[in-house]
Amino acid sequence: MSNFMDSYVDVAERIRIFKEQYPTGCLRPFNPAEPFKIMEIGGREFIVYTACAYRTPDDAMPAVAVAAEPSIGKTSFTKDSEVMNAETSAWGRAIVACLAADTQKIASANEVRNRQQESTQPVASVTPISKVQPAQKKTAQASEPQIKYINSLLTSIGGTETVVKDLTGGTAIADLQIVQAKQVINDLLAIKKNEATLAFDDNGMAFITYKAGEPL
Repeated sequence: MSNFMDSYVDVAERIRIFKEQYPTGCLRPFNPAEPFKIMEIGGREFIVYTACAYRTPDDAMPAVAVAAEPSIGKTSFTKDSEVMNAETSAWGRAIVACLAADTQKIASANEVRNRQQESTQPVASVTPISKVQPAQKKTAQASEPQIKYINSLLTSIGGTETVVKDLTGGTAIADLQIVQAKQVINDLLAIKKNEATLAFDDNGMAFITYKAGEPL
């Protein structure tokens, strides 16, 4: 984990760099009267915070950045601190947006930490998300053995139905089509065999990372 995190800078360090480059600068909400909103994204509720990084008090074009955090945190880092985490993430991204922080990683160490604890396995090399196409009405439903096998695989990797919903664009296990169920089984088996890892993006959405390259 230490090697993976070495390339990430936490928000506190980004603020230090920002203040060093712009002594009179400040961080503030895009709309002080409404610093954050509660929004539904992909069937889930998120706290969306929009922050501005002002290089000077009269900066006419401050850097603007948005961060979203699940409204109900899943980890010890995010539970009961959802708004603060969204605000911190937005600050860090706004600083990067105004080129105050010399980093190739837009996500901060804080964001990566928050997402990592949700995963039961370490994040490997990132490859495109493995998503199954949304269910088609004319496609046959998944069989009962497929459903049972998926639930069994989820239990074995410490996952929940939310993982399946994320991977299938919001489809519940009971509503899976045959094609979807087959792909989900392939993904979960790959995780169980340590051929892939279960990871989470900045919005807390689950995705599969295959270690040998592109998702199957």
